[in-house]
Amino acid sequence: MKHCEHNSSCHFPPRQVISAFTLVELLVVIAIVAVLAALLLPALAGAKASARSAVCKSNLRQLGVALIGFTHDYGHYPADTYRDTSISPFTTYGWPAYLLSGVSSNTAVFRCPSTGSEFDWPTSRSPKGYPFPFNIDTGTSRFSYGYNHWAVANVSGYGLGGAPGSEVPESRVLNPADMIAIGDSDGNGVADGDIVFHRVPSAGGPQPTFPPGSRHKRGANIVFCDGHVEWAKQSKWIELRDEAARRWNNDNKPHRELWVSRSGM
Repeated sequence: MKHCEHNSSCHFPPRQVISAFTLVELLVVIAIVAVLAALLLPALAGAKASARSAVCKSNLRQLGVALIGFTHDYGHYPADTYRDTSISPFTTYGWPAYLLSGVSSNTAVFRCPSTGSEFDWPTSRSPKGYPFPFNIDTGTSRFSYGYNHWAVANVSGYGLGGAPGSEVPESRVLNPADMIAIGDSDGNGVADGDIVFHRVPSAGGPQPTFPPGSRHKRGANIVFCDGHVEWAKQSKWIELRDEAARRWNNDNKPHRELWVSRSGM
């Protein structure tokens, strides 16, 4: 054994120092991670919401193209409703069925990705007894998108809808680029297949009957009769202003005489 007590050429390996986080340092790291997560999560949620809205706009764009194709083929816009008295005395929605072939029979196009699976288009008979594809019942079915049936008033005739036999001719829509066609419904299960400007008096003041939805940053995506899609806050689509009202009417006029409100506007 070699003795190194007085031998300067004898070297020992350096002592290894093991370092570790102290409790305070660990808590600081955890706090930093938490702060970063808090900053990033809203951004990620916003990105996901924007992606869902983009898919929704794509859906509506496809429905707009199908609407244009249907109108060119038949010379009129699809009827809003459908009735077969051998099945039921009550109506069901017709416009989704009329446009279905225009999107290659892909029912997924009719569901906004910001809605849940309960908004999927079923293939079973409706509670009123109607078979697919006329199985979206008025008044009860959950549906992502609504049709501009009534315009500024439910008896005006200025919308796009109507019963079979009283369809709106293509020529009646004077400004397709400024005529609302289909958009996000409010999704509450009450007449989801319609969106309207029409208001009725209530205890809390005038309210829209079936307004466009608010699922996209408190707003709705809407496709116009020329096929282009726009987003706006729900309040903007239905505000009592000429610029908003005229977009619901096929003659592109606001028709203030048909507005219903407690103020008489």
